[in-house]
Amino acid sequence: MYKAHFYPMRLALLAVGRNFMPMAWWTPVSKDPFRFLLAVDRKNHTLTLLRELGEGALCFLPWEERAWVVRAGYLTGRKADKAERLGVALRPARVLQRTLVPERALAVYELRTVEWPTDGDHALFLGEVVLEAHTYPGGLAGSFYPRGSFWTRGSPSSRASPPREGPSSAPWGGRRNGRRPCPSPMGPSPAWPSAPPGTSWKTPRPRPGRPSGC
Repeated sequence: MYKAHFYPMRLALLAVGRNFMPMAWWTPVSKDPFRFLLAVDRKNHTLTLLRELGEGALCFLPWEERAWVVRAGYLTGRKADKAERLGVALRPARVLQRTLVPERALAVYELRTVEWPTDGDHALFLGEVVLEAHTYPGGLAGSFYPRGSFWTRGSPSSRASPPREGPSSAPWGGRRNGRRPCPSPMGPSPAWPSAPPGTSWKTPRPRPGRPSGC
């Protein structure tokens, strides 16, 4: 029996063509080559687009954009242009030929996708990263697995850049709950962006509920 005891999950936005939908069922599955696995409800319009175009972009938005990201899960691209309805500015992907991505995305992973044959109410798509672009506030940038390394935030210059030197101001930089954090094999971690005024990173993220034919 299905029970969602593993929520909350990190909510991303999957853009395919001109359509997009919030996505929590995603995970990296390979560092070299860099690949993600995506689970898409078989009733969603995005599934049809993935099969038709064979491409998509996994996007991560700033906290301030959370309202329309969640709202996108309650609209269907079959009946409405979500970008126009929600007032979202889009730009062309840099490598993908037919996909548009939100201009305000902090990180965009452009993917070539193939469907992984399986049963169940969700279809699985393996997405190979053909380009990753990221711009964090204050010039802080990074990615999940840049060329086999395990750091999560790094230099804004390129995917291959090493992490910044110097003391860390990240939340895990000192003792927490009386325990020392695990040392990173890549050295001190750079600081995370601070939470927006009036919020904190512990603030529960809104839950999209059941998407409506995204």
